Amino acid sequence: TDTASAMSQLTACAFLIGLVIFTCGAAADSDGGAQLIGVKSIANNLIVKGMDVTVQYDIYNVGDKAAMNVQLEEDGFPIDYFAVRSGFQHVRWTRLPPGANVSHTLILTPLQTFVFNASHAVMRYKVSDEATGSTVGYTTSPGEIAVIETADYDRQFSAHAMDWLTFGMMTTPSIIIPFLLWYASVRKYSNLASHSSRKNN
Repeated sequence: TDTASAMSQLTACAFLIGLVIFTCGAAADSDGGAQLIGVKSIANNLIVKGMDVTVQYDIYNVGDKAAMNVQLEEDGFPIDYFAVRSGFQHVRWTRLPPGANVSHTLILTPLQTFVFNASHAVMRYKVSDEATGSTVGYTTSPGEIAVIETADYDRQFSAHAMDWLTFGMMTTPSIIIPFLLWYASVRKYSNLASHSSRKNN
C-alpha cells in the first residue's frame, strides 16, 4: 500500500541519517581515507508481476581521500524470480573523489508473485591509492516487498482513478460557474459599450 511504501521510505531515510552520523564519528577516530555510504531504493510504490521495477543505487564518498576500484555487487534478485531489463548487477568505478557521488539504475521485471526481502547490496573499494586491501561496505536495505498480480494492481489503480474522477466532478462546478458568471458579465458590459457607442454616433 502507499502507507507501507511511505513508512519504508521514512525508515530508509532515518537509517541513512543514522549511518551518516555513525560514519562521520568513525571518520573522526580513523586515520583518514575514503568512506562510502550506499543507498539502495526502489522507485515503484507497487511491485507488479510482469511490470518493470526500478532499483536506484547512490554511493557517496564522505571520506577525505578518493575511493579506488569501487565495486557494487547486487545478488539480491535471483534470475528465477527477476529478469534484468536494463543496467547491471555488478558495476565498477575506477575512482570516486572525496565529496563526490555516483548513481546506477537497475531495471528488473518480476516473473512471479511472491514476498521477498530486498536486502542490501555490497560495496568493495580501496580507501586510498596506497591501500593494499579492499574495504567492504553495504548499502541500505529496502526491506520486505510483495510482488502482486496484475489483476490486483488493476483493482487498486481503478479505485484511485475513480477517486480522481469523483474529485474532478466535485470540483468542476466551483471552476466552471465563476467562469460562466465572469463571461456573462464581460459580454453584458461589452454589449452595453457597443450600444452606447452606436447611440453617440
